[in-house]
Amino acid sequence: MNAQELSRKYATAVFSLALDSWLTPLNAVENELANNATLAAMLQDKDRPFSERQQALDKLIPGDSSQQVRNFLYTLLREGDMGLLSGVMGELTRMVRGGPLVQTAKVTTALPLSDKEKDAFRQKLTAQYGESLEFDFNVDPAILGGAIVQVGDKVIDGSVATRLASMSNALGVKS
Repeated sequence: MNAQELSRKYATAVFSLALDSWLTPLNAVENELANNATLAAMLQDKDRPFSERQQALDKLIPGDSSQQVRNFLYTLLREGDMGLLSGVMGELTRMVRGGPLVQTAKVTTALPLSDKEKDAFRQKLTAQYGESLEFDFNVDPAILGGAIVQVGDKVIDGSVATRLASMSNALGVKS
C-alpha cells in the first residue's frame, strides 16, 4: 500500500469516527423529538425559561455525547431552532454522501423521459456542472413540452408553456 492509499485509509477512519460522534447523538435527539410532539413543542417554546428547556433536552442527549454536540444542540434550543434539527440532519447526510459540493439537478418535462433521454441530460449537465450532481427527474404536463432544468439557484426554462407566454406578451395578447 503506497503512502497516499495509507493516508486515505487513516483519514477515512478518522472521518468515520468523527462523524459517528456527531450523527449518533443528533439522530437520537431527532428521533425522540419526532416521536414526542409535545416535548418538541415545549423545546420550541421561547416563553419557557431556557434552563427548563435545557434540562428537558439534556434528558434526550446520550450521556457519552461530546460537549461540542451539546453546545450545538443548546444553540438550536436558545435560538428557538430545535425544529430545524431534522433539516440539519438531512443536510449532513447529503454532505456525507458526496461532500458539500453535491448539487441536485431537477429536470422537469411534460412527458416521462426514456433512459436514453435521461442519460443525455446527465451527460450534458455533468459536462457543464461537474461530476457532483444528483438527478431528480419529474413530469409536469402543464409545461406542455420542452424541459425546465434547475441546478442550485440557476433555472433554464425551455418549456413550451413559457415560450407561448413570452410570445403572448410580445404580441400584447392577454390570456
